[in-house]
Amino acid sequence: MHPKYGYACWLWVALLAVLLSGCSVLGSFIESELSRYAEPTEGPLAHIRLMGSRNVKLYPNSNCVSVAVPGSGYPAGPQMGGQRKRDVGMPKAAEMPKHYVEVAARAGERITAAFSFYSESYTPGIPGTGAPGTRRSASCFAAGSFVPVAGENYEVTSDWRWDGCSVKVMRLVTSITGSLRRVPVPSEAAQRCSASGESTSP
Repeated sequence: MHPKYGYACWLWVALLAVLLSGCSVLGSFIESELSRYAEPTEGPLAHIRLMGSRNVKLYPNSNCVSVAVPGSGYPAGPQMGGQRKRDVGMPKAAEMPKHYVEVAARAGERITAAFSFYSESYTPGIPGTGAPGTRRSASCFAAGSFVPVAGENYEVTSDWRWDGCSVKVMRLVTSITGSLRRVPVPSEAAQRCSASGESTSP
């Protein structure tokens, strides 16, 4: 199944689940799905390119993930099927993926990027045997945080492999010849926030 439709399917399944679980949960779900990242426009800024999943959210001034984090949300605004491509003119390598989201972030302030993945597949039964088909679904979530430096450009990417998904942060360095080099940046794995606002294990 195409990732766009897979995400849409996941969204409807999740919506049905929260409808069955109560109004307070539904309110949090709607708030999360309609949230928009509060992108800064003034003060010392860095720029971040997000790649790997269309379902990605940012949590500014936070080392954990929660709908309650002020200014958190989808970096290109909420929409069904995942984020639209967004380009703010960051330096680019010769080969780029078809989809990415570029945003500004406040320098010197920790920011968390959270990626969600979902896939669904269907294997039909053997013809003539009456055996039913098999439907499978899988999901993965990964979040990471780091502190950007003023004037720098970063790529935050997430990959989903057989052993799970993870977040990687790279600083983009442009040489005098114009070539682009990626330098690893220390980052911390992020989890859901606890009631006190600190990071906690799921």
